[in-house]
Amino acid sequence: MQWIQALDEKGYCQIDNFLPIQHAERLRKNIIVNNHFKKWNLLTTPYRPLMHVKDKISTSVIDKQRHIQATKAFKRRKFSFSFYRSSNKHAKQHGQASLHQYVGQKVLTLLKNHSLIKGKLQDSFFAAYKKGQFISYHTDGSAGKYAFIYQLSTGWQQKYGGQLELYPQRIKFFKRTIAPKFNSLTILKLSHPMPHSVKLLNNPAHKHRITISGWVE
Repeated sequence: MQWIQALDEKGYCQIDNFLPIQHAERLRKNIIVNNHFKKWNLLTTPYRPLMHVKDKISTSVIDKQRHIQATKAFKRRKFSFSFYRSSNKHAKQHGQASLHQYVGQKVLTLLKNHSLIKGKLQDSFFAAYKKGQFISYHTDGSAGKYAFIYQLSTGWQQKYGGQLELYPQRIKFFKRTIAPKFNSLTILKLSHPMPHSVKLLNNPAHKHRITISGWVE
């Protein structure tokens, strides 16, 4: 299998048409049409809590300040990120947890069938990125043996940003860029290691960069 060889030698691979197209479209529709992604929580770092004023201002104002803090760190080239992640509470209420775990289990089965792992799904979640959001250069450390990113984005254009940037030589000026492509799966071999980042987003409000990500052991 070409993807297995690429994963072993390069530390990453991309698999197109990972799910049957009907399953992929139904999964996307469930999240987009029902507006579940609008209920996800903002995740940022660094974050200095606004404890002294938190009871006096709205969540949207706090989120705006958190995003500003993360963006300032990003511009100073410090580790930072800003994106929306599915919350456990909302996911359980609306059955989202079973959706992203379904994809995670598919990844787990694929890797087990080719004797690449013997473990389990460590974690999985939905992530959404709006204009101005990002993840800076980082590694996933010991989160698992492999990381995966499954794309639910459609009609993506280069000008929207949001590309997954890989650094297989651990040199920031030597990178491989993977554009969001609907129903594609990217797998990263964490022992390689595989530093990566998500390029700053410049997408219009109606173009959703939504993924299912996670780790397997």
